[in-house]
Amino acid sequence: MNRRTFLRMMISSSVIISVPAIMPAALAGSGSEETLLFVSQTLTGRQGLDPAICQRLYLLLSRQTHDFDQQLTRLAERLRRHIHLSPEERLAQLSEEEVTTALSIITPWYLGYTGNPATTRATDDAQFVTFLSALMYEPTASITPRPSYSQRGHDYWQAVPEGVTAPPMPENITAWGTDSPRAARVITEPQPEWLAMVEGRARTHADAVRLLSHAEDVNHDAV
Repeated sequence: MNRRTFLRMMISSSVIISVPAIMPAALAGSGSEETLLFVSQTLTGRQGLDPAICQRLYLLLSRQTHDFDQQLTRLAERLRRHIHLSPEERLAQLSEEEVTTALSIITPWYLGYTGNPATTRATDDAQFVTFLSALMYEPTASITPRPSYSQRGHDYWQAVPEGVTAPPMPENITAWGTDSPRAARVITEPQPEWLAMVEGRARTHADAVRLLSHAEDVNHDAV
């Protein structure tokens, strides 16, 4: 799936609310946080985006891309010229470079971060933007709490859904919270080989073993 198709799917999905987009003429091409807010509201279809989050996003994107202001100015001007068109028609007017810029702006509003998080390295280029205001949680907000932010108290998921017969459970299980008998009391130290791979010092387990063995030999010789 190419970038244009992905952006088209986001714009045409029911997640994005279709609302009029209005941009004051003074903001056109300014390369400012206000311009980013206009572009963000136009792309997401929302007029109530938080300016404070927009300010943080502007700083992060400016650091991430050296000519972001110029890219933002071109995209804003293109959107302003075609503001009377439908989202689909507006997208068709964007160049490939403008589509890339649009995705770099719209993605953090939904995911809550810029860059690409890495699960196999200790460092990456991901930068936090927002958690509670990440737009991806909106469609199910009335049903599913945001991850790690329970709206219903400890162990609320232990409540038996209506119409379901649950198996026998320990007494007062819904009140266990952090006192669960299976809760981990101590976080164990990671295995040296695994840590070496996570930190990027070794690509495979065998490499990690050789690396650590060499380090032990060096330390032994030093003594």
